[in-house]
Amino acid sequence: MAIDFSKKPGFNSEPQSNSYRNALVEVVLLVVICGLFYWFVILPKQEEVAAKNSQLTQVLGEGTKVSGNLVTLQNLVKSLKSDSQNISRLDQAMPLDGNVVRLQLLIQSLAGSAGVTVGNISISGQPNTAVAGDKALLANPYGVSRSLRVLSGTVFVIGSFSQLQNFLQQIETSGRLMDVTNLTISQDSQGQLNMQITLNAYYLAP
Repeated sequence: MAIDFSKKPGFNSEPQSNSYRNALVEVVLLVVICGLFYWFVILPKQEEVAAKNSQLTQVLGEGTKVSGNLVTLQNLVKSLKSDSQNISRLDQAMPLDGNVVRLQLLIQSLAGSAGVTVGNISISGQPNTAVAGDKALLANPYGVSRSLRVLSGTVFVIGSFSQLQNFLQQIETSGRLMDVTNLTISQDSQGQLNMQITLNAYYLAP
């Protein structure tokens, strides 16, 4: 009787099964490792990149806004340089200090132009702030925050009706911003009219 030894049933089935099982475990482990790598490495990096992109977009937007503001500022500077006459008028109308002597001289000049005789000028207000030592303010007087202040005063003048009327018109049309708050007129024994006015003049103080 002949025996065929070419077939070896069952001898390699268990090693093959272990090999398949090991391969399956390796695949599962690889999938788990890939998942953990994505979760702990790639995903945080994606969030970081997204945050950086958001910051970059915000910075670019702010840069565009700053560029627009710079163009506007440059246009304003050009406009101011080309309109120096109106700026001078504005400085005259609303000075940057409460100089009492300058206001008294202005009223005296207006009275002389109107032909009235000045009896008395009394101006009161907050004393001038000493700024001689403030180099920043002196170098850039328009760069500080300022508030509206008032100089109040009384003016006593003598003249004819037309002269007094002319004096009031001089105050009204003066480049300095002033308003008359009270006015009284009386006549003396010589027929001259005496007028006393109370007025306010305005300035911008730091």
